[in-house]
Amino acid sequence: MKPLLNFKSSTFFAANNISKADAYSAAENSFKTKQHLSGSKLFKLFFGIKNIFIILLLLILFISETKAKNCLSFLPFGHNNHYVHLPKNAVFCVKYDEENLNFQTDELGGRIFSKTKNQLQVFGDSQVLGLDIDKNKNHYLYNYIKSDFVIYAAPNNGPYEVIKFIYLNKKSISKKIVINFNLSVDIFRVYEDWDIKNYVAVKSSELDEIIKNPYKYKIIITKSLLSNKFFTVSRKNNNEMQKLFMTRNKNKMVDNLNLYLKNLEKLSRELEIDFDLVLTMPYWIYKKENGKIIKIKEIENHLKKILCKTFNNSYRTKNIFISKIKNSDQDILTIDKRHLRSDKIVLTNLGKYCSI
Repeated sequence: MKPLLNFKSSTFFAANNISKADAYSAAENSFKTKQHLSGSKLFKLFFGIKNIFIILLLLILFISETKAKNCLSFLPFGHNNHYVHLPKNAVFCVKYDEENLNFQTDELGGRIFSKTKNQLQVFGDSQVLGLDIDKNKNHYLYNYIKSDFVIYAAPNNGPYEVIKFIYLNKKSISKKIVINFNLSVDIFRVYEDWDIKNYVAVKSSELDEIIKNPYKYKIIITKSLLSNKFFTVSRKNNNEMQKLFMTRNKNKMVDNLNLYLKNLEKLSRELEIDFDLVLTMPYWIYKKENGKIIKIKEIENHLKKILCKTFNNSYRTKNIFISKIKNSDQDILTIDKRHLRSDKIVLTNLGKYCSI
C-alpha cells in the first residue's frame, strides 16, 4: 500500500481503472492476494467522514459516461449471492479498444446474438462470454456448435456459480448444454474459499440503474474500496499466476476438481441434462519466444497431468474439448491481457490431447 498521503488519489484512480481496463475481468485473477482494505477506518481516523463524500462528489464530476446512449467504458455485471450475470432484457454497447461492441440479453441475462428460437445454451465466465466480439460467427464455439447459441456467462462467474444458475433456473434449461471451464481461473475457483461477493461489487438489483446512470458504477466501486470487505483492484501478472499454480498442492487441486465433476455429474443426473465440456487453456501458460507464441513446457506438463487425471476420467460425458491456439506468431490476448482472443482459439478432443 502506498503512504497515507497518496491514499486518497490512489483510491480514486483505482476505481477509475476498474471501470475501464479492469472491467473486463474485474480482478478475477486476484485470489489469494486480496487487499484487505479498511479504507473507511483510515478516512475516519485521518481525514474524517466528509472526505468520503468529497471523493464521491469528485467521481460524479469527473465521469464522462453520463448518458445511457453512450457506449459504456465497463461491462455491467452483478451478483445475486448465487451467481454472476449481465443485466436482464437489456441492450447496451461496451467500448473495446477502438470498437463499440453491442450486447443484447434475454430475461435471464444471457447474451444473445439473434432472435432464433431453441438456441443452444452455453455457460461459463468472461472467457466464453466473448469480450472481444459482437457476432456469434466470430466466437470460438461457432465452428464447433454450428448453430445459434445464447451465453449465460459473466466475469467471476465460477464453476459452482454455473451449477447454481442451472439449478435455480432449471425450468428454462435445455436438455443439451455446453459448459466452458476457464482453466486460467476456474481451476482456483473450485476451492472452498472462493466467494463471488469478494470479487463482484455490484448487486443484481443495481444493474438497471448503472446502465441508465453509468457514473453510479464508479460510486459502487469506490464504496467497495472504502469498506471493510475484501474487495481488491490488484491482479496477478503472468509470472505470479504461474507461481500460484505451480506451488499449489497437486493432490488438493485434483481432489477439488474431482469434487466439482461429481457435483456436475449429479446435476446432470438429477435434471437429466447432457452437457459438453469445453476447457480453455490458461492465458498464463503462453510466452513469446523468437517471435512466436509457445506454451511453457514445464507448466503445460504439470497442467496436463492434472487434467488427464480428472476431466479425462469423467464418466458422465466423453464430449470434453480443450482449446488450442492458431496463428501462434501473433498476439493471442485481448486488450486486458487476461483472456484469450476468440479468433485465436480452436478446439480439440481432450482424450486426443491426453494420448499425445
